[in-house]
Amino acid sequence: MAFNFNNKPEAVKFELIPAGDYEVFVEKAEERPTKEGRKQLSLQLRIRDDVEQACKKRLLFLNIFQKKPENLTDADRQVENYIYDHIYNLLDVTGVLNSGKEFACMADICRLLPGRELRVTVHHETWNGRLQERIDPLKGVQESDPDYSAPAASSSYSAPSYQPPVNPAPATGFDDFEDLPSDDDLPF
Repeated sequence: MAFNFNNKPEAVKFELIPAGDYEVFVEKAEERPTKEGRKQLSLQLRIRDDVEQACKKRLLFLNIFQKKPENLTDADRQVENYIYDHIYNLLDVTGVLNSGKEFACMADICRLLPGRELRVTVHHETWNGRLQERIDPLKGVQESDPDYSAPAASSSYSAPSYQPPVNPAPATGFDDFEDLPSDDDLPF
């Protein structure tokens, strides 16, 4: 059987998620390196589909970066050089702070976040000449805010349980292929 690539597929277009507040759950949380060699906490957030809101099941991304060594505070050093306020706010709005758990490292936090629900505020900003969605981790809507009222969720809803990724054995015989850029190398 021969492969035929004579027809170019149509490009998939994704419209920006409109600015506003969204009920989401953490689908994936992991630490990844940046191009500069620091680390970032990368969160993949899924817009809940059991709440009456726009863009159900769409993804949002939130990255919290480690600070440069010259800008660290004592509080930042407590959370492996991440911005303390951002980590605290994330743990607060997801209810992890109320769990009474202690964390030895950021990996412990990453294991607890998937499946946690929160409410975020999306806004748009231009970066490198391109309009894109942003979530400010310090300005997310929190349940402790007096004006917060969560949309009613269905009584049967529970956030999907986290399934750790399966790492298959690495493929062999593909040494002549060029590595594609990772998500860390992309500006969004």
